[in-house]
Amino acid sequence: MKRIFVTLLMTGALAAGQAGAQTVDAASDLGKFRDYRDAGMKAMDHNDSNAAMANFMKAGEIIPDSPSILLLKVQVAQKQGKLKDARAFLSEYVHRGYVLDLKKYADFRQFWDDALEARNRQNRSETGEVRVVSSSPDFAITEGLAYAPETTQFFVSGVRTGTVTVLSTQGARDLIHFRPGVAAYGLGLHDGKLWATTAASPQTLKFDPKTAIPSKIVVIDPANGQVVQTITDPSKSRKFGHLLLGAEDLYVADSEHGEILRLNTYQGALQTLIPEGYMDTPDAMAERQDGKALMVADYISGLYRVDLATGEMKHIMPPAEASLLGISFMTRYGNDLVAIQTGFNPDKVLRLHMSDDWSEVKSVDVVLRSDTQMGQPTQGIMDGDVFVFVAKSQWDALDGQGNATKTPQNAVIAALKINP
Repeated sequence: MKRIFVTLLMTGALAAGQAGAQTVDAASDLGKFRDYRDAGMKAMDHNDSNAAMANFMKAGEIIPDSPSILLLKVQVAQKQGKLKDARAFLSEYVHRGYVLDLKKYADFRQFWDDALEARNRQNRSETGEVRVVSSSPDFAITEGLAYAPETTQFFVSGVRTGTVTVLSTQGARDLIHFRPGVAAYGLGLHDGKLWATTAASPQTLKFDPKTAIPSKIVVIDPANGQVVQTITDPSKSRKFGHLLLGAEDLYVADSEHGEILRLNTYQGALQTLIPEGYMDTPDAMAERQDGKALMVADYISGLYRVDLATGEMKHIMPPAEASLLGISFMTRYGNDLVAIQTGFNPDKVLRLHMSDDWSEVKSVDVVLRSDTQMGQPTQGIMDGDVFVFVAKSQWDALDGQGNATKTPQNAVIAALKINP
């Protein structure tokens, strides 16, 4: 499962030279970051701490909130005997919200102090409270979520079951059941129709690896579950994930190539907005209110602002005491963004305070931080000042190969109040 892979990579549990499936442009921020990181690791292998630190510092200039780079800096500074620098890097690590397990890094105890411990404990503490909207014991692996306010109906996709289910005051009913091995990974409503991205994966029941099934965007009549339109991209193999239904255009993430595609005016052929080579795992997207900019979150390298008129892309730097990595979903709230951050225990819901033109994240608030109220949260919607989202998806009941490893908790949709 891709999400498990990138989580391990970010926390430094995989070898530094191991990359994702996409071809990465060496001139991109992600490409340069990986080159510096790999050079630093090679220098460490050759006991050249000065070269290692120089490369890690350059990598940190590109992705300042990389937890693995921060910890590598700590290790190199410690080896150099520069304990003051080592503590400063470790302080930055915890002040960006990361939790350190001292059992794994016992050598850091020589400069661990009460201030670091207090911040580390704060990063693990419960913050915020949700209201449960729906709870289901069925093992479906809830992923996508859409809401029709005029009918007060929720539409939820089950990755394991390959279904889209309608939730209402009358109960639950399956709207559509896709072919064996296929499930919806993104959902949204536009012009009275339900739009979904579908893909085949081992996590879906009756998946057959010998059968090639193209990933699609399908348009569904929410009244009867009939598919009224199908959109594919015959130019290359795709695995569509999240989609964003913008004011004028539709955007979809392709996890197979790390691309973002656009369907102009919701018709015609898909066009490439962000080509392969710049991102590892793009997922979350949000459109600025005036429709002039798109924010895209790459799970590995953070946020990118795309000018929708020119196509110009800018890598957004994180504030000094925050991380913009691991963002798997986000939605606009006024001019700000509400985001789900996973991969760093505990899971979090963040509010990103944006500059007027979205060229900068001015500050980040942790609205919800919990390992009891959330479990691999996935997607959500804003309903006024309330963020309604899949708080417990059941993804954590699977191992890296997609096999069930334990009895899952109930799938939970929850509501979280966002203060204006």
